[in-house]
Amino acid sequence: MSHYTATITITKQSKNQSIGIGLKETDAGLTISSINSEGPLSQTCLKPGMKLLAINNIEVSGLSSREAVQIMKDAEGKLALSAVDFVPANITFQVAVTRVRKDNGQINERVLATMKRDINNATPTIFMEAGVPSNTFSKIYTLIESELLPPAMALRSHETTYDKEMQSYTGKQMVKGGIIGFGTESNHEKKVLQMVKQGAQLQRNVDLKAGQVKDQINAMLARYNIMATVALESRRLVKYSSKQKQANTALDVVGIQFFPIPM
Repeated sequence: MSHYTATITITKQSKNQSIGIGLKETDAGLTISSINSEGPLSQTCLKPGMKLLAINNIEVSGLSSREAVQIMKDAEGKLALSAVDFVPANITFQVAVTRVRKDNGQINERVLATMKRDINNATPTIFMEAGVPSNTFSKIYTLIESELLPPAMALRSHETTYDKEMQSYTGKQMVKGGIIGFGTESNHEKKVLQMVKQGAQLQRNVDLKAGQVKDQINAMLARYNIMATVALESRRLVKYSSKQKQANTALDVVGIQFFPIPM
């Protein structure tokens, strides 16, 4: 994705003419959310996702979307808009379970982990605006990929195995009335309890590593007034029994997100 600033000029036929642009307020500022395909901006280089910088040389930093729209409505004759191609800063990954049915009918499950952006993508807009060197972005990307992604993948792999075991446990071998107590529980119950303990440790590993990576990144970005936080994503969990009315949800660590610190 390229990074460039564009300034376009159109001529309004009347003061109240709509130019067909939608704006939304984001942490990075006012961002173009839509452009009407039949409006006067449809033939320009402006596009959704770009950050609006100025309207007729009036900087829009700090303005609400309503205030910016009003300035455009009040303009007569020529209307100049300046915007920058906005490159998102978040560095996240996806850990997903893929299922492939074999010729014998069995389902083969694999846990795959992929980064959601490439290290060679353009430097994020807020990094460029703050003067963060491109090699710093590369170091941050590599840190997340090498330090945070592996424990997240290990946790998801364990959870996949645990889900299978629990479905078997609740569906076939669970002792009537539930777990019957330490020392007398079945081997299956012992295995499930051990897996719960392992899962808790793996989850703790992810949480600790996420905090450690976040702190290292914040140390790199402190002088640039950019703050890093852990990116979380909600995931619906597997239902282990038909008696379970609703599946639970979990929050997964999926990378690091970035925000400019207001001055």
